[in-house]
Amino acid sequence: MDTKKLLLVSLGHLSCDVNGGALPAVLPFLITNYGFNYQAAAGLMFAFSCLASIIQPLFGWISDRFSKPWFIPLGVLLAGSGLGAVGFMSSYWAIFAVIMVSGVGAALFHPEGARFANRVSGRTKGTGLSIFSVGGNGGFVLGPVLAVAAINGFGLRGTAVFGAISLLMACILLSQIARMTSLKKPLAMSGSRSARAAAESKKAAAGQAEETEEESVGENNWKEFSKLTGAIISRSILFVGCNTFIPLYWVGHFGQSKDAGALALTCFCTFGVLSNFIGGMLSDRFGYLKIIRLAYLLLIPTVILFGFADNLYAAYALLLPLGFSLYAPFSSMVVLGQKYLAKNIGLASGVTLGLASSMGGIAAPVLGRIADVYGLPRAMQSLTVVAVLGAFFAFLLVASASAKAKEAQA
Repeated sequence: MDTKKLLLVSLGHLSCDVNGGALPAVLPFLITNYGFNYQAAAGLMFAFSCLASIIQPLFGWISDRFSKPWFIPLGVLLAGSGLGAVGFMSSYWAIFAVIMVSGVGAALFHPEGARFANRVSGRTKGTGLSIFSVGGNGGFVLGPVLAVAAINGFGLRGTAVFGAISLLMACILLSQIARMTSLKKPLAMSGSRSARAAAESKKAAAGQAEETEEESVGENNWKEFSKLTGAIISRSILFVGCNTFIPLYWVGHFGQSKDAGALALTCFCTFGVLSNFIGGMLSDRFGYLKIIRLAYLLLIPTVILFGFADNLYAAYALLLPLGFSLYAPFSSMVVLGQKYLAKNIGLASGVTLGLASSMGGIAAPVLGRIADVYGLPRAMQSLTVVAVLGAFFAFLLVASASAKAKEAQA
């Protein structure tokens, strides 16, 4: 595992997903300033996701054939500049459009970022992809806090902070990627570093041997990948539903302030980040499928209890198991998708990471309509059906040959 490179791409993941994390916390301010209803507000989550859901697998397919590391900084730049422009727009459709730009940036970043993380993770892919995912989940934690602080301090135009962050991080990422590329030839030609180059070659050969062993199982397993996609779509709807409606739930159902709503979302995401890393380590030890199934078994009763919670403190307590069950299996799903489509890792990453946010965003307006007509508790309760459906797909999954061998050794 190349820790330095993993941390670099994880930092890029944070600077990309901080925008997706901030958007739900911005929605209550948009509702207050422009009088949007819940369905219109949820439609902005759709704007972030709808185009991304279509083009992210395409970007993944492109990265399989023409790997372009500069997709990483460009994705970060677009994601942040789109959200940064929100505070300067005055009409709903203008806001919708710039949020779509932000979604395109996220779609551009994720396939290449996940492919890069897979390549430098070596044998501990569960842990490596968890480190990559922790960056993105850290962005979801930081996003609401940063959004509330910026808007309280500067008004809606405070969203410009995200544009500035994305520009700075894109420059850092671009310079580091260019530096790593330019160092390849001198490192290979330098006699003083020949020993190190030989060691690295052996290390790379070992990693390639392992990857060859994993990929020698056969052709891409589309049947199992389609089942995994069903489980990922279910998780996506649950994840985006919680991200969108937790701040609104605290404000509209419990009568709390917007700051309290952002705090609740931060608590949910913070525990989720820890759970993601823990889930990745557990998956390397016990297997990816076991972690995915365990998470769904915990998720169903948690969603039921959360939807019927009338006590604020009980709702806060339920954020912990809710965060664990939604975040812990994420890296396992990404790695398992890459194993099922071992010949098309970029495409697998585009689908798994893209659906993680996009399909949930497409379902968000439906949840918003339920909230408008029947109330916020009913919108949260309706997510129980989605959790059951996700568990159904999770228990239909069959491990890849390499995963079976790994679980047998464990």
